[in-house]
Amino acid sequence: MSNVASSVLLLLTGANVPRETLPGWMQAFGDVLPLTHAAEAARQLSAGGGLDRGRLGAELATGIGYAVLAVVLLALFERGSRRRATLDVM
Repeated sequence: MSNVASSVLLLLTGANVPRETLPGWMQAFGDVLPLTHAAEAARQLSAGGGLDRGRLGAELATGIGYAVLAVVLLALFERGSRRRATLDVM
């Protein structure tokens, strides 16, 4: 499962395939994934274009969103685990 998720992440973020060649729905989905904006900023920086604070800010916002989602899901799973006196989700 990890290999599939990693491959999908690399595809949709444009790390391996230029995002311009992807269909529109894949580009839209890639915009909310981590690594997308950082990869673009790194490409631009290595090409001599300078540091793009907008892309880095978008990556930071994406990371904060995922961190908040992780904390909320952890609290939810912990509450359910305590209620059922189990360590697993099911």
